[in-house]
Amino acid sequence: MIDQDARARLLRRFGDDVTAWIDALPDLIATLTARWGLTVERHMPGGTGATFLCATAVLKVTPDHDVAAHEARALTAWADTRAVVDLLDADLARGAILLERLTPGTPATEPARVVPALHTANPAGFPPLRARVDFLFETLLTRRTGTYYATERHRARKLAEDNVKPVLLHGDMHPGNVLQGPHGPVAIDPRACVGDPAFDWMDFVHDGHDLYGADIDVARVHEWLGAFKPFYG
Repeated sequence: MIDQDARARLLRRFGDDVTAWIDALPDLIATLTARWGLTVERHMPGGTGATFLCATAVLKVTPDHDVAAHEARALTAWADTRAVVDLLDADLARGAILLERLTPGTPATEPARVVPALHTANPAGFPPLRARVDFLFETLLTRRTGTYYATERHRARKLAEDNVKPVLLHGDMHPGNVLQGPHGPVAIDPRACVGDPAFDWMDFVHDGHDLYGADIDVARVHEWLGAFKPFYG
């Protein structure tokens, strides 16, 4: 159902307890595809679960049902913009969400164009950016490198708590999470949180993307990049 690389990523993320979920995955996918009338074409890489490209949609499943619920809620908040993938349905009791299949679905040629549209949605009810910062430093960076990076984490947390006008953030905004849709670039895989809009611009400024005249504080983006230097090393 999934290859060894995907299994290893899930074990790194969730620990040995995820083995039972992986072993039950074929039955879970059979249940969901029957419910939604899907035909799986292939498995796609993912870090928080398993994603399957189907003939008419994209099926995502995760052993952490809170992740699925959070993504579904974020996509609902962005339902009025074409800059984010559409949520078609969800089975949150099984940790599953069903998404539109984007055409052509290739890497977006102008990925930074999605960011301003994301920041116009209502941010009420989503977790603060500082929680996302803690997760990235503690769960991802420290586990991956074995190093705590206390100075950088403190710097990032201070930025997250600064008095700036908060917006609804994608939370994992980088070119790899923007695909080409029928009407332009479309963001996928949000980890929505509320805070400083500069946070979502880090990868685009770091990689020298055209920002298309977006009204952003580039100096503040560079402050974030300084705090997140371990992630770009």
